[in-house]
This record gives sequence, structure tokens and C-alpha cells, in this order.
Amino acid sequence: MPGMDAPVKPEDGFPPCSLPVWATGLGLAILLAWQGWLTAALFGDNPWQNLTNDQPIVSGSHPPNLYYGSQGAKAIVAEGRTTTYDHNFNGGYPKTPIFDGGRLAELLLVLGGGAYRPEAYKIGFAVMCLLVPLFIFMTAKSIGLEHGTALVATFLGQLVWWGPHGRLAMTTGDCQLYLASLAGLSHVGMLIAFHRSSSVTAWFGLLLTGALGWFLQPLLFPIALPILLIYYLSVGAKHEFLTWHVAFWWVEILAVIVNLPWLMDWVDSWWLRAALPSASGLLEHRTLPAVWNAPLWGGEANRVLAIVLVASAALGVIILNQARERASARLFGVAIVGALVLALLGISWEPLGMVGTAALFAPALWFAAIPAAHAWVWSIEWLWRRGKIGRSALGVIVAGAAGCLICWNEIPLAIIEQGQPGDALEIGLDADREAIVKTLIDETTPDARILFEDRDRDRRHSRWSALLPLLTERAYVGGLDPDGFIEHSSITLRQQMLEGRPIASLTDADLMNYCTRYNIRWIVAWSPAVIERLEQWPEAKRVKALCDGDSGWLFTINRKADFAIKGMANLLPRDGPHITLANVVPDDGEVIISLHYQAGMRAYPARVKVERADSTDDRIGFIRLKLNNPASRVTLVWERK
Repeated sequence: MPGMDAPVKPEDGFPPCSLPVWATGLGLAILLAWQGWLTAALFGDNPWQNLTNDQPIVSGSHPPNLYYGSQGAKAIVAEGRTTTYDHNFNGGYPKTPIFDGGRLAELLLVLGGGAYRPEAYKIGFAVMCLLVPLFIFMTAKSIGLEHGTALVATFLGQLVWWGPHGRLAMTTGDCQLYLASLAGLSHVGMLIAFHRSSSVTAWFGLLLTGALGWFLQPLLFPIALPILLIYYLSVGAKHEFLTWHVAFWWVEILAVIVNLPWLMDWVDSWWLRAALPSASGLLEHRTLPAVWNAPLWGGEANRVLAIVLVASAALGVIILNQARERASARLFGVAIVGALVLALLGISWEPLGMVGTAALFAPALWFAAIPAAHAWVWSIEWLWRRGKIGRSALGVIVAGAAGCLICWNEIPLAIIEQGQPGDALEIGLDADREAIVKTLIDETTPDARILFEDRDRDRRHSRWSALLPLLTERAYVGGLDPDGFIEHSSITLRQQMLEGRPIASLTDADLMNYCTRYNIRWIVAWSPAVIERLEQWPEAKRVKALCDGDSGWLFTINRKADFAIKGMANLLPRDGPHITLANVVPDDGEVIISLHYQAGMRAYPARVKVERADSTDDRIGFIRLKLNNPASRVTLVWERK
């Protein structure tokens, strides 16, 4: 940077594994082509058509990510805010940055015009996948590794990305942590480069990777803070002037400042989250054999690959330390050990299992890939330079490794197989789901809500029902958040429980009270227990059979549609970030609407006051409008403070 201290010269720590520029370019082109081939295969037999058409990805949690992203993108374009009030689901809830998958989708959709555009989401998702080898290659180069070693590290990182953990994350739409981890890996590389050269390029690289990491997963970088401090304490004393230290810390602070607008909303919205769920995937027995055979490894082949990577990385860290690259050795060593320990504790200790630290297993292997590649290349060169004895030893090692691969050929074959195209993502609705959408459009009207039963499925199953408001122009209770991630989902029907009570135990009066409170006129039921209970209710009538993996029914409820719990009001179709009510007539000076109240709500005209209406049956409370005279139109806006 202009006016910065004289750069620190790189120390003589890396072996000269030099490749010609053309060979490096060819190698990187091959790795990028491989990445592009596998990425294209995610989109089926006709990837270009599937990428550019308007059919959404419906695998896993991609649909809710797309839905949250579409709502957030509209709010950003219309008001410049990352939050909005969405009344399409669960009686109204605040869409905020706490929905991790929605943040990346928001960015992609804003770049695509700020509206619901599945093609923008798909293309952006594909581009992020294509960037994976570039992240790893740039990291290896930024810390001073030669071209050949950087290519080996990139190849190893791609093997991890296309392993079971990465493929599962891509299928379920839970890639944010992995992408943030790659940004963190690049950030580490830029830290080392900035120490070695103090260049403007390294400084801007720090800013870009830091800002991207905070954006993708704000919980990851605070976890990595001890690593940053250890590195700073190791290298800071080598820089005598204040300007380097100011630039170093300023770029870390600036990465947070860049994200501050939505980070403030993220922190402010944390209360929306329901209590942390019970830890899943915990081992029944916390013993070494149980850990050795845990599903965390991703199978025998990937367990062997992980052990080889970590053992090689340990050797690489030792080599770096002995070659006067002690700060880099500490940085990578602490990062690998820390991530591995957190991952293993995530399957054996419930407090960490509840926050999902087991997901750090793959990031630990990405950090291991670079020193592992360094160890391999350094060892080969060292033996080669020893003359005939060293080359003979190298030949014996290669022959022994080849023999092991031949004897245990299942392992290399399994690793080779995961480097080939696998199952494609689901693109678009199948015939059964199209039939459900048509049924809901034909058999329901916008003047009431549809109660959509959430099924107990893992994140591999499609959560396509999150797109129903966009496909049918109807409002729903359920269908968006089957995990009960936020408090507003407590009113849904899931696991045969309605508002936390077994539906079989509810009386007919309880069911009618619920439907009146949330203006439910139709119910989509899937589980036999729910269908049986509704068949016993005289006010519920079966309308049409449905099929989506399971057999279900659409029921209609014999009641008048009305979004006003007290007084009169008609909820108009939403055409912007605001809620518009028509023909608002008070009862005893107030109207209570079947919409959840949110602090910061205001009404126009200003003579209408907005308050929270407490309810013994709803922990959040409804919107109460205070007005003395009827109003032809009332517009509600949510103004965050």
C-alpha cells in the first residue's frame, strides 16, 4: 500500500517445484474443465437448458433458499433493506438475514434483477461451484508454493469437494458453510502473502475473502479468531513500523464493516430463532471404535483419504516449521487440528452437536490439502536429489503404494468414482407436484389460508412446498419451515402435532377455533393420523386425493373466510413490500387481523394506530388496528429501528 513499510522478504522455505507457465496453465485448465464437467452434470443431461430455463432446483433446501432470497431481493431493490414482512407463510413472519441459505440466494437474485428468477439462482450456484479450484489454487500460490505443488493441492481440494460431504451439501442446498470455509482458506493464504510482501494486492485479497466469509457464514470467522491472533503474534514483531499493523487490523475490521448493514439485522433478529434442536448424528457410544466407524468419515474410502491427508499435512507442517516457515506451520496446524477436534466433538458431545460443528470435517480436509501437497512434492524432490539411493527409495515407495492400491482396489475405485458425475439435482416439478399446484389453484381461493402438513423428513428430501405461494398466489400455514427454525413456525402442523399438541387429542371446537384464528379453509394432510382425525370432524370434507411420494388429501373446512378476527377487513393481494387492507370497519374502535404483530409496524393513514393484540392461543400476538371510523384502505409497513 502507498506509504507502507518496506516489504518483508520471503524466507527460503519452499522447494523449487517449478513448472513452465504453459504447463501450469494446462494443468489448471484441466482441473477447471474437470470441475466444470462435474458441475454441469449436476444439472442433468441437458445442463445448459436446465441452467437457463425458469424451472427451480427443488432438491433439498434449495426451494426455501430461493423463496427467502426472492423475498429479500425484492426488499433490497424496493427499500434498500435486508428485512421484510412476509405474510405468505405462518400468519406472517419477519424475513431477516438469520436464514443462512437465503443470504446467498438474495445476492444472486439481486444480481439477476431483484425478482424471483430461478435461472439467476441456478447460474449463480453453478458459478460458485466453478470457483472452488480457483480458491484453493490462489491460496497455495499466495503462500509461496510453486506451480506444481499448487496444482496438487487444488486436485486434493477438489476430491474433498466432490466427496460425500460436498455432494450432500450441494444436494441439500447447505453449501454456505463450505463456501465460507474456502473463503477462510483463501483468507489464510492472503494473510501469509500480506506478511511476506505487504502488497496492495494481498491487502485487497484479505478484504475480499474476509468480507465474503463474513457474508456466507458469520459464525465461522469468530471461531477462527484465535488462529488469526496466533499468526499475528508470530509475525507482528517482524514488522517494525505502525503502518503494517494498522493496515493488518484495519482490513479485518473493514471486512466486518462491509457486512455491517445486514449483520446488525442478523444480530437484532436472533430472537426469532426457536430453541436449539436436539443434536443429531451423535454416537451412541463415545469410544474409539465408534468414532472410527462413524458416518462422519463418509465411508471407508473417504476415511482412508482423510487419514492420508491429515497424516501428510502433519508432515507438511513439520517440513514448513523446519524450513523457517514457522508462522505458516502454526497457522495451518492450528486450523487443521481445531477444525478436526470440533468436528469429532460434534458427533460425541451434545453441546457442540447442537450447533453443528460436525460440518467442519470437510473444511479441515481443505486446510490439510495444502500442507499435504507440500509434503508430497517436497519428499519426492528430496529423494530425487539424493541420487541413485534416493531415487531407488522413491521407486520402492511408489511400487509399495501401487501394490497397496492393487490389493485394496475398492478404495481407489471408490475415490475415482466420486470424481465422476453422480446424481443430478432435481430441476422443476414432477407430474405429481404439478397436479398438486393445479389442484390448489382450482379448489382454493386467495381469501383464506391453506394449512399444509409438514412431514418429518431429513434435508435430503425436497422442500419444494416453500415455493407454493409463488406458484399458486395463496397464503399458507406450514410448508416453509418443517424444522421449526423460527418461533412463528410453532403454529404449524408437523409430526401429527398442531401447535405442539397431538391432533388426535384436539376436540372439534379446538380445530374450529384454530381455523378461525388463522383463517384456514383448506388443509393438505399427508399422515394417516391427521387424515383420520379430519375424517372424523364433521366440518372437514375430503376434496381431492394428492400424491407426493406419500398419498394425501386436500380437505375443505366449512367456515366463512375472513382475515379479520374482530371487526372487518379484506386483505388485498400483495404487490410490494407493504400489506394493504381494504374496507376496514372497526368493532368497538378496533380491528384485529389474523397476521402476526411485529414491533416497528406502522399504518397509513396516520390516524390508524397499530398495537399488539395478546392472544392466549398464540405466543406472538396479532395486529390490532385502533381507529374510530371506517377506512377504505389501510397500508401497513414494517419499519426496522
